[in-house]
Amino acid sequence: MMSMRQMNYDKSMNSEATRKSRDYLYSVAFSVTAGIVLLNVFLRFFADSPFWLDEAISASIAEKGPSGLVEALRHDGHPPLYYLLLHWWSVIVGDSDFALRAMSGVFSVFSLLLIYRFTQRFTDNWSRLFVVGVLASSPFAIRYATEVRMYSLLVLLILAAHLLIDKAWRESTPWRLFAVSCVTAALLYTHYWSLFLIFSLCLVLLAGVLRGKDETVEKSKKLLLVVVIGTASFLPWLPVFMEQLAHTGTPWSDAPRPTVVVALALESYGGGRGSEALLVAVAVVALAVLGLFSRKERLEEELIVVFGPTRHGFLKISAVVGALAILLGVLVSLLFDSAFQGRYGVFAFVPLVLAVGAGLSQLPRRSGIVLLVVLSLISVVSVARELSRDRSQIGEIAVSIERNGTVGDSVIFCPDQLAPAAHRVLGDEFNLYAYPNLDDGNTVDWYDYELRNANSDPSEIAERILSLHIPEQSLWLVWIDGYKTFGSQCGELERELAAFSSSNKIFVDANGDDFYNSANLTRFTK
Repeated sequence: MMSMRQMNYDKSMNSEATRKSRDYLYSVAFSVTAGIVLLNVFLRFFADSPFWLDEAISASIAEKGPSGLVEALRHDGHPPLYYLLLHWWSVIVGDSDFALRAMSGVFSVFSLLLIYRFTQRFTDNWSRLFVVGVLASSPFAIRYATEVRMYSLLVLLILAAHLLIDKAWRESTPWRLFAVSCVTAALLYTHYWSLFLIFSLCLVLLAGVLRGKDETVEKSKKLLLVVVIGTASFLPWLPVFMEQLAHTGTPWSDAPRPTVVVALALESYGGGRGSEALLVAVAVVALAVLGLFSRKERLEEELIVVFGPTRHGFLKISAVVGALAILLGVLVSLLFDSAFQGRYGVFAFVPLVLAVGAGLSQLPRRSGIVLLVVLSLISVVSVARELSRDRSQIGEIAVSIERNGTVGDSVIFCPDQLAPAAHRVLGDEFNLYAYPNLDDGNTVDWYDYELRNANSDPSEIAERILSLHIPEQSLWLVWIDGYKTFGSQCGELERELAAFSSSNKIFVDANGDDFYNSANLTRFTK
């Protein structure tokens, strides 16, 4: 019969073997996550296509610097912080396509550091690895790390808000509370949908004041006060915001149905269109649900996963605030007939990443590692498809104009939304005109956009174009119908110009399958 000493010895040996096995498995998980991070950090700085519309407009506005920024944004419809940062970045780093996109890439890399730091407070080592791996490989994060747009900055600021609010909750020092006010202001000056995020946060804090216990009430009051102070810093910009609200809006798209909102957000989280993006979206939703609605409980000597609300209080609060922000934004969009784009899902993106990481941590360790690798591989394929697809056909069109045209030719863009990307590529060699204003098209004037376009007459504008054009030179028309507020005006303009020309030739056909922003290219000669 086995002695008690022998039994203790065997149990100790088993415990030691188990510990070594767990250490080895964690080392494997750490190595896998490190590999995922390194690969996807590289992808955050890889984008081979020319600027598309929004990127070109961002570069043009930033180029104006602090002195011209306010007036430019009156005609654009955004707050100023991102453009100020982009201006200062371009002064230091340069204004090439790569240099300007790199700022978003840097923001995205710092987001990885912040999310690791934030999850240290709440989760174990495994959960931290999973959360970092999910954010690193996210097609959404990589897509906007490669664009000259403010969405990587928003992810960084929302993560900073998570971290600073947690610190201020644990110890309400003046500096921590001041930092919460600062990040609140930074969010508002980066994107107007931050209003919905901050309002949702205030509702949660107000619930803490009204329904919490003594300590919770005091902490909620302090945080609510500093968030309101941070919001008050938006008052100097309020006159510009109100003017934008009255005159710019989103004339390029209608308000979508709620089901379309869900589809657009999931498409964006998955990395765009295609089967890989769909698989990523499905996996992300399934894991997020697991992370939000399951928890581990001890049954005798084993930990088992049971269904029920997560024990991570921070995750529940983050998810509620993010979901409320999107819901409020969609309701306002429906009420005021303003657009929703999948990228606006950024305001629920951070809680989504946290929930997916929590979901992976609920699985058996080996299964969690394998699923993270599979998710990362599918995400890489989805990202590769998106990054290899030119976002605008303007690059192909510009090459054709430069190859077949001569210096001094006139190039007309209809609608004007095709012009900013081309303006950046074609430079000063050609005379550029954007329909209907016939300005040089370095940006789009969204001020009373729908009204102006509705009152535009293609035949009258064709005459103006011909009066500006040198008859001995070729006249190029970059055009496509179907843009909201334009109807068939661009097709009519093409026919008007053809009537005044002795010959015309199509050099490029619009290719909507391969390009997000496609267009035709026609040359007219006397």
